[in-house]
Amino acid sequence: MLLYITILGFFITALLAINIRQTNKANIYLITLILIINIYSLAHYAIIYSNNKYFATVMLVHFTPLYMLSGPAIYFYVRGLLTDDYKLRKFDFLHFIPAFLFFINISSYFFLSWDAKLAFAQKVILNPAEIINVKTLLLSGKFNYIIRPLNSIIYTTIAAIMVFKHQSVNKLFQKQTTLIYAWLKVLTITLFIIYCSFFLFSILSLETLSYNIGYSNGFYLLAIVLLGLITLNASLFFFPNIMYGLPQLDYVIHSKAPKSQTLNIIVEEAKKQYKSFEISEEKLLLLKNKVDKYSESRPYLNPDFNLTMMSSETDIPVHHLSYFFNEYLDVNFNSWKNDHKIEYFIELIKNGSNEILTLDALSKQAGFISRTTFFNAFKQKMGITPSEYLNNID
Repeated sequence: MLLYITILGFFITALLAINIRQTNKANIYLITLILIINIYSLAHYAIIYSNNKYFATVMLVHFTPLYMLSGPAIYFYVRGLLTDDYKLRKFDFLHFIPAFLFFINISSYFFLSWDAKLAFAQKVILNPAEIINVKTLLLSGKFNYIIRPLNSIIYTTIAAIMVFKHQSVNKLFQKQTTLIYAWLKVLTITLFIIYCSFFLFSILSLETLSYNIGYSNGFYLLAIVLLGLITLNASLFFFPNIMYGLPQLDYVIHSKAPKSQTLNIIVEEAKKQYKSFEISEEKLLLLKNKVDKYSESRPYLNPDFNLTMMSSETDIPVHHLSYFFNEYLDVNFNSWKNDHKIEYFIELIKNGSNEILTLDALSKQAGFISRTTFFNAFKQKMGITPSEYLNNID
């Protein structure tokens, strides 16, 4: 079962990496976190369950410096979501020092021959407690074994405190805000339970210097770790909107908005259209105007037009645009784009272009590459096919 859960974790990591451009880039740290946790899970499987000395040799010790990065990863992820800023500051690199020292501590292991590593792996397979006898330069293997979950517990606690403090200051009840706070609480609590359970299991194992005895006495602790791993890996499937983070839409107001009755009407209409979009009236109006103004140039007629291009040309982050379309216009970007193309196609028809151009030619002028995509988009929006539309006009 552990192997299947780990494979699921790697699959989720790949999906997150593929979609990183259209979601909050703080997810880089979530990807790192899930990847590290599942690498550790795979190493545990290799040593305890696989009974394959070659597999165990590859997974044993080599990846341990990575495990010291799981703490900073959860910290940077939570901070990135709460501030909508994924970039590292100068002093943030201090968080990587423990992992670097950990690497120095076990660096001599990397220079062992394959046969020596294979022999050590065989000992660990027979008695996993042998892992504390790994050759180190500074601190003992026992210390290495204990410090990893302890380091993650400290960082997870700090991250949880950040979440509760941020929520107490920013008491918004927007749907996405509520979702993100709930997600971060589930994430930090789940991680805290995982790391604490594994820490306690490590203590039990070290007291007896026998994994089997530790497993017998602490079976329930490993069961909790396994359940937490399932929760962590599966939660992203059930709540995909957590990938957007907290889009704060803090754009710079370049010009003062005229205070007029027309402006107030536009703002009120925008409020109704975008439901509970809890940003200031100026930011809401600016976002609406930016999208509307940008659409006037009909960028969607370009067959290569995509969300990244729109983001680059409007200076609105991709994940903000995705969130804007999906959550508050209740339409995905492709549907929004195709709807505009159909409107332009109808405009061409009204101007008489259908008298000199075929349907295919008109659809290409509207930015459609595929005839099938055009017909499907037209029928979805208008409820009839393009040919039926033309016949109704005639």
